[in-house]
Formats: sequence, C-alpha cells, structure tokens
Amino acid sequence: RYSDLRIDCGASNQTPTRNPDGPISWLTDEKFVYTGENQLLRYSQNFSTMNSLRYFPDGQKNCYFLPLYLRQSPSPSPLDTKFLFRAGFYYGNYDGLSKPPSFNLEIDGNFWATVTANSTSNNEPVYHEMIYMIKRDSAQVCLDNIGDGIPFISSLEATAIDMRNTYRLMENKTALLLHSRTNYGANNTIEQLSHDLDRFNRIWKSKEMTEYLNIASDRIVDDTMIGENYPPWPVMETAIQAKNVSDSIYLSVNFSTQTTAVAYFVLYFSDPINRSPENSIAQVEIFIDSKTLVATDVPPYYTSDRFHVVSLYPVQVNGSANVTISPAENSTLPPLLNAMEVFSVVNMPHASKASYLPNLSHVVSFFIFLHLLVIIVFYY
Repeated sequence: RYSDLRIDCGASNQTPTRNPDGPISWLTDEKFVYTGENQLLRYSQNFSTMNSLRYFPDGQKNCYFLPLYLRQSPSPSPLDTKFLFRAGFYYGNYDGLSKPPSFNLEIDGNFWATVTANSTSNNEPVYHEMIYMIKRDSAQVCLDNIGDGIPFISSLEATAIDMRNTYRLMENKTALLLHSRTNYGANNTIEQLSHDLDRFNRIWKSKEMTEYLNIASDRIVDDTMIGENYPPWPVMETAIQAKNVSDSIYLSVNFSTQTTAVAYFVLYFSDPINRSPENSIAQVEIFIDSKTLVATDVPPYYTSDRFHVVSLYPVQVNGSANVTISPAENSTLPPLLNAMEVFSVVNMPHASKASYLPNLSHVVSFFIFLHLLVIIVFYY
C-alpha cells in the first residue's frame, strides 16, 4: 500500500518514468486498472508522464483502484487519512480527431469534476486536484462517459498529508477542490517541486505582478519550513509587495460557478528581505469582499518565527472574490504576500468503500486453469 502513489497512465513496462528531482518513481498502471487501451502520443511533451495515456472506448464507467496507506491507531479501527489526489489529462490529438472529449471524474462514488481537455498539442496538461479524507485503505477513481467523446487519463497521483497541521479547518465529509495555488513574485519554470522540498506533492504556479514589487530573498536558504501546511522554502523566499507603505495589494479570484459557494483560503506571509532598521513593523489586515477577516504579523524570513499562515474558512463567495491585503495601522512596511491557495469546498456524502482488487489477469488465469481442470476431470 502506498502513502505516495504516482501512476503514469498508459506507459509500458519497458519505458518507466521517474521524477528527475526526487526519489519517487512513477509506476505503470496495469496493476490499478483492468479496462481501457494504452496509447503513446505523437507529440512529445515536456512532462514525461504526459507522453502516454489510457483511453476507455467501452463501458460507461471505468475505474482505477488505489491501495493506500491508512493511519493506524491504538484502537482496532484505523484512523481517517487526508490525501492529495491529482488527475492529469493531455489530449495531444492522440486519436487524430482534433476533438477533445468531455467526461466526468469521480472518487469513491462522489462527483469530482467535469474534465474538458485542451484541443491542441501545444497546450499544457489539464489537472484536477482535491484534498480528500479516505476512511478505508483504498480509493476508487472513475471516469464516467457522458456521451461527449471517449474518456482518457494521462496521470494519477495520491499523496498522504499530515492530518493535524495541514488544512486544519477542513471538515469531515468534505473535500477541498483546488482552484488555484500561486507562488507570488516568482518566475520559475519548475512548479512541481521535488519530494524533499514539498512533501505533499503540490504544484505552485509562479506569478509576477507588474503593479507590485516582485521581491526575492538575497540569499538562498535550503531548509525545511516546519509549521502549518509546511510551505516549501522556495515558495516563501519570493513575494509581491506594495510599492508604498500606505498602499494595499488587490487580488481577484474568479470561480467557475456564478452561484453562491463555500471557499477555503490560505495565505502565506514571510518577509524574504533583510530590513533596516531591524525594528521595522510589518503587519497586515486581510479583507475578502471588503469584510475584515483577520490581521497578522509578517515575520522576517530569517527569524525563529519565519512565517505565518492565515487560513480562512468558511468564506461565502458568489462567482468571484476580491482579496485585499492592507497595512495595519502601526505597520512601518508595505504589505506583502508570498503565496495563496484557494479551494472550493464540496460535500462528499459517500465514504470511501472501494476495496483494492488484485490484478485481474491473475484472477482470469486462475479461472481458466480451474475450467481446464474440470474438463480434464470430466473427460477422464
């Protein structure tokens, strides 16, 4: 069973892939799914796991069965475990139709997302990610054909995350659907960090903003960030900062739905610059849609405090949300922001119930053997 599972869907045994920046191997998928067909893409992708896919021409629903590690407790019953699940899709016109399909993605019988892949070979992969709490030692991820083309999948990942100190406001029987995870002030092209930098396998999208100062640490500190959500240090060593002490930072978050929804915001604060004088005060107030929600200090990156995390939940949003980060009354430094995660919160009424199945090829072989044995016994 796995606490960090990476599946390269459609890859062959002869062409295994590996994360070049870390020790986690990508596995082929024949042990986790029993239907569908493998396909190599004509166009090579920068992401090696996107150079193959598995498509499902038969059946309405086809599923991957994932054997996962469940936390143990002193009692006979194991504990629930949070996992980050991510499914990747790269169409690449593999079928020559230039018509990417649309289909539904489910986990343990719960609706996850409607997948609409990009249509050209030059577009980036489409990812759908959620944080979800499993209650059994397995999960079932299914692709549901809704009559708009043949479902396919390029990659599937499941990574266990710390229960107590990560996304701590998450409630039971809910899931956090990732809307955005932004590393502000950075222009890095590598966004999926290695396992030793981000133990939870998160993808951080780099973003510079010309209307603010894009600042970065003047020295590189390779260190583990211990604290809420364990943000990776490369993310915390960059930030956007207002140009003046009296200015604010304004960020707009557009949700796909125009109806009222519940959101979960996480904001990360740490000043990556050595300031002079050292007694400078950095404090910010956070507003969402003009409502004051919280105030926090912005600790210097090189102090023992290192960083602060502000988690906001539940936040009612209606189509969009406007986030404002303003200087607190006694702050002597302009406001800044290192990173922000935004999730939509959805109910997950169905608990994980999929039991991991053995490789069906072994089962089929057993029944063929049993059938031949019956024929031989009957004949003699």
